[in-house]
Amino acid sequence: MAMDNVERMRAREAILGYRMGAELLAVASRGGELNEAGRLVRLSLEDLTLHLSSPTTFKPGQTANVVLGQGEPWAESLQAEVTRVEVPGPEQEQELSLRLVAPPLALGRRIVSMLEGLREKGQLVVPSTRPIWKEQITRVDRISRTFEALTARHCQGVARAKGGDVALVAAFYDKYDGRVAWDVSGSPPPVPFVLEVFGFSSVLHFVVEEVEWEDGLWVAPLPRELVRYRHRWLRRAPTNGGCEARFVHPLWSQVKVDRELLDISYEGLSFLTEPGEDLLYPGLKVPELEVGLPGLEPVRLRAEVRNINRIAQGQRCGMSIVPLSDEDELRWHLLVEEQSHPNTQVRGEWNRGTWELFERSGYFRLSGKTPADFLKLEAEYREAHERLEGRTRLGYRVVRPMVDGETVEASLSWLKPYSGSWLAHQLARQQPRAEGPRSTAREALRDVYLRGFEPAQMDPQVKWFLAYCEANVRWVRFTAFDFAEWYQHTGKACMVPFRFMEGDAQREWRVPEGWTLGAPTPEERAALFSRLEETRPEAYREALDLVPERLELTEIKRQWDEAKLTRERELLVARRNGRALAVGILETAHPGINLFHVLDGIRIVSLVDESLPEAQEAMGVLLAGAAEWYRERGRDVFVHYVETEHVEYAERAKLADLGEGRIWILSTQLLPDFIEHLCEATTPRAD
Repeated sequence: MAMDNVERMRAREAILGYRMGAELLAVASRGGELNEAGRLVRLSLEDLTLHLSSPTTFKPGQTANVVLGQGEPWAESLQAEVTRVEVPGPEQEQELSLRLVAPPLALGRRIVSMLEGLREKGQLVVPSTRPIWKEQITRVDRISRTFEALTARHCQGVARAKGGDVALVAAFYDKYDGRVAWDVSGSPPPVPFVLEVFGFSSVLHFVVEEVEWEDGLWVAPLPRELVRYRHRWLRRAPTNGGCEARFVHPLWSQVKVDRELLDISYEGLSFLTEPGEDLLYPGLKVPELEVGLPGLEPVRLRAEVRNINRIAQGQRCGMSIVPLSDEDELRWHLLVEEQSHPNTQVRGEWNRGTWELFERSGYFRLSGKTPADFLKLEAEYREAHERLEGRTRLGYRVVRPMVDGETVEASLSWLKPYSGSWLAHQLARQQPRAEGPRSTAREALRDVYLRGFEPAQMDPQVKWFLAYCEANVRWVRFTAFDFAEWYQHTGKACMVPFRFMEGDAQREWRVPEGWTLGAPTPEERAALFSRLEETRPEAYREALDLVPERLELTEIKRQWDEAKLTRERELLVARRNGRALAVGILETAHPGINLFHVLDGIRIVSLVDESLPEAQEAMGVLLAGAAEWYRERGRDVFVHYVETEHVEYAERAKLADLGEGRIWILSTQLLPDFIEHLCEATTPRAD
């Protein structure tokens, strides 16, 4: 019985429309029979629901006459058909659901007028979205960073009070005195009151316990605690104008809706509506809706009204959408990205522009390299990215062009090297020349990161994001490392330190006598996974597919093969006198896909104590085996991620030390919050 009640509650929640927030009576009758008045609990332009205190003789399929608002001056008589009669249990109200039968347009307009009147009286409960994320923030440094960004962007907010809400704008943050100033048009409500501020993709709530009036601004101390709510997985971005939604009303073909969009996302859109003209309500399904810009082919979508609420400009209608075809999905994604990220590009021929950016920005001088080290890689880089063009489910490159449309100011590449993981790599940025508009480094980095993360969010397989980061870059520590540290205890983020080292595959390598190299036995594979569980975080193992069911990269190799790109992984075991002492995990990717060969590398997992001489020797033997493996695949160099403190074997192998790094891994569940943090961290400082 308890489960049945849960299912009934879920079914009721699935029915959208407007719920009544007051005791409104309605009477359903059949023929000459008059039923007892019931309580109207839900109403739309298509259906309604009554709660009856006494049993009813109605059955599904029967017709009925319904009088809404019995005893009210706006009472309305409707023809309806019974769709469901539900008897929850003893001493509980029966539920009667009815569908309106072919309501004429005039009746629809009267119902809308009635609903709007109920809304103004506070008798209508507008469907509200439940937050999908709630987080309490108490760290002083995080609160300080948040308010620095909110005031720099002049974010809007609302002071919630019994006497009415007061709109405000974040004006100034004094980090030395710990005070925030707000620009408002009105008097502050009595303290304490709740203040809501709208961030990049979430809403911040906190209590204001004291406030002063200074120079035309409200001034309040920095709160001790923030509560962040997020209601959507994907943010909605404002449109740039001229983007319109057009559709024919599914109930009345003579009603044609044509509205300019307010905002869009991959999964939704919104616009201002006139309820009496457009006749929209939560739950209304629109079989076909067109969205387009002047001069472009429209995108065809299937839509459903999710909510209608009042904002400063009027009544806002929010819809969820699904493209009607693969072509419409592609055009919709292009439209969303162009509207959301006008400063960046993903598609197009940018090989020359990004290569010149690498030269200008100093990218070719990272980790002790010189531009000469990359000369022979240019053709491979161009060919690899030509094969990736248009395959955004496998990889893409985000660029921020300069005014001339050819020179690139910033670039960041994205790749899917594992079954559920996306890799951010090859970040470069160059300060624009003095002529023309200039952007700050923070703005450019924010643009390429945001444009890069959002398409990857649409991958149905995405579970993790990762990056190989230099350990001592201040901006990286401030953004990526800090965030990972805040959430590392949850298991949804981790950082693993390593030294990035490079080996020459073409020089002579020697396997000492008494050692052999070969593929692992089933027992040795089991020992590898056991050792990985002991020494590596779960996020690391899952993100890098270092688990039994995905170790061979079967599915991702198939996707790379379809793009005519190579991707391999193989295990190599070092044995002495038949005893396995260490396992090498060797990987390679298509030449030119990454200029620092981050996917042409070997990881070594010792099966014994790494400090033992035999373990050090075994790891050195694996480097020799790796050199031969990469040489057979035409590689001149390979990299090694040294993830142990005992590095004698690497020193003896004379590997080139490219520096200290961190493998940064983040669960996709935390991505919207990381994007919010990234937006705050990259907001240019206020004057």
